Amino acid sequence: MEKKRWFESVLQALAGLSRTLGGVSDISSAAEKPKLSAEGEALAARTRENLQRALEFLWENRERGFASATEVREFVDEVARKVSAGLLQPGQSLYRTWETKFRQTAPEAIEQEYQNFCEWFFEALKSGDPVATAALVEKRLDGEIHPFADGCGRTAKILAAFVLLRAGFSPVSHRSRKKYYERINGTDEEWIRYYRALGAERRKES
Repeated sequence: MEKKRWFESVLQALAGLSRTLGGVSDISSAAEKPKLSAEGEALAARTRENLQRALEFLWENRERGFASATEVREFVDEVARKVSAGLLQPGQSLYRTWETKFRQTAPEAIEQEYQNFCEWFFEALKSGDPVATAALVEKRLDGEIHPFADGCGRTAKILAAFVLLRAGFSPVSHRSRKKYYERINGTDEEWIRYYRALGAERRKES
């Protein structure tokens, strides 16, 4: 897939799910979650700019081999930093420090669970099932651990698109925000079946 087409496909897939990309600083998931440093059109513009930079980084690394889980973690952190650049409050941690109302990983357990994810991701990148890997990247980073202070959904989705890109697949486009959040809370097997049904395999590039 050519670069411009991939960028457009990923951004289009995010458009219907990301409230931040639409200019809304959504803090409804937790009472303690700080508002972002921009709102409205300024927030939408900065979010899109950040995504463009993050996608550029992912595109440049689409053929990269990873030597360790530590390298994978540094890579994922860098993607998350690019996604949230200029949006967090001054001095705010990259990582979430508050409870969410969706029973995601408690703040004190994020470090270990996120490290476990990076170790799994390192191994999964070498597996022969990129669709399942992409699906579980979204489920674990966004639906379960939710490790970052901002942009977990955006980071998870562009990382999933990166996994698919490396295997020659187009990005998945979720058709409904409501259905996305209903399905992501199911079992791994149910989520992977749902993810496949979105058409990732049928859209493989020739």
